Amino acid sequence: MPRNKITAQGARSCVLAIAASLIFILGLTACRPEEKATDKSQAAPLHKTQAADLIELSDRQIERAGIKTATVTTGKLAQELEFSSVVEAPSDDIGIVSPLMNGVVSRVLVDVGDTVRTGQPLLYVTSPDVSEAQAAYLHALSKLQEVKAQAALIDTRLELAKKDVARLAALVQEGISANKDLEASQARMATTKAELVATQAASNAALAELNAARIKLRALGIAHPSDKPDGLTTDLPLTSPRSGVVIQRAVTAGQGIGPTTTMAAGHTGALLSIASLDKVWVMLEVPQSQASTLRVGAPVTFISEIAPEVAFKGKITRIGQHFDPTCHCLSVRTEIDNGQHLLKPGMLIIAKVASNASTTEHKTIATAAIQNIDGNDYVFVEAGHSRYRRVPVAVIKSNADEAQISGIAADARVVVNGAFQLKTESVKNALAQGGLD
Repeated sequence: MPRNKITAQGARSCVLAIAASLIFILGLTACRPEEKATDKSQAAPLHKTQAADLIELSDRQIERAGIKTATVTTGKLAQELEFSSVVEAPSDDIGIVSPLMNGVVSRVLVDVGDTVRTGQPLLYVTSPDVSEAQAAYLHALSKLQEVKAQAALIDTRLELAKKDVARLAALVQEGISANKDLEASQARMATTKAELVATQAASNAALAELNAARIKLRALGIAHPSDKPDGLTTDLPLTSPRSGVVIQRAVTAGQGIGPTTTMAAGHTGALLSIASLDKVWVMLEVPQSQASTLRVGAPVTFISEIAPEVAFKGKITRIGQHFDPTCHCLSVRTEIDNGQHLLKPGMLIIAKVASNASTTEHKTIATAAIQNIDGNDYVFVEAGHSRYRRVPVAVIKSNADEAQISGIAADARVVVNGAFQLKTESVKNALAQGGLD
């Protein structure tokens, strides 16, 4: 009996021990998943934020990206006005070819877009006016030659008359000849002098007529007229008054022209227009509510579909003094340097003008510093040597050069050049952690 009793007690003790062990193990098992979940939820986001927001580059990477920083400032932001307009050739730098005589165009040698030089023949006109002008020149030339010949003959007669008077005066003094012979000789000399004076006047008139005929020929385009009758021509070249590009053509072969010819609608009476396109104009129609914000010399940025990647730089050169009564707009002239001749007259262009109107003061940085990542705006702030921290900001207002922002310290140094490289590194780090914030 005692032995059996001891065995039963030992069995009960073993069962209790095993039950306690199972309860302890189940308790540990129940706690461990919760602890793992808690650790994961706390540690993973912290590691991801640090990797995406803080970027460290080597000196070589910084040099290659051209990273530069600038301190955030506080100030006002100039507003930027946008207008759509058309490129024009400068009206003060255009040469035109107009019909100077009645005739028919026989040949046209150039077309719109051709480059020409001063004095280059542009077209030929067959005109009876040219023949008449050349005939008038030859007539004036022959008349002048005739008068000159008469003057030379009279001058010879005058010299003989002077000698005759001197001879008779000597004979009268010696008593050999009578006074009446001397007086008759003196009268003939006086008559010859009068004839010479009249001939000289006729010579001057003939010379004036010749010069007028020469000027008319020069105006018609004949600078060196022929002195021979067989050199007459009816085919006259009209030459370029300046070097430049043909920007307008309103003439064709076979067309009758004249000084009073009515040209097609949209033209000014010129057969051809030539302009230098080294600079071009853009006329802006500015509403009266914005006119007071502009000033002469203000910079203007132009964008055109002809070269969407190029921002053409110009400035305001003239502000009109009269508002259009219909649209209540003011005409503002801007000028663009166009050395490569990319801009052509008639081309549509967008003008962005910096006005002197400004907003309230805010923290201001270069627009290039702002990078958009996953729909949010960020800047990269210097956080030590070769280290940069990504900081979210809110853009209040911006233009092509500057932006007003909030969410950053006023004295922070922000990356203004090479920020895109930091954006790339930030996105790579975020993707490596399983997604962007």
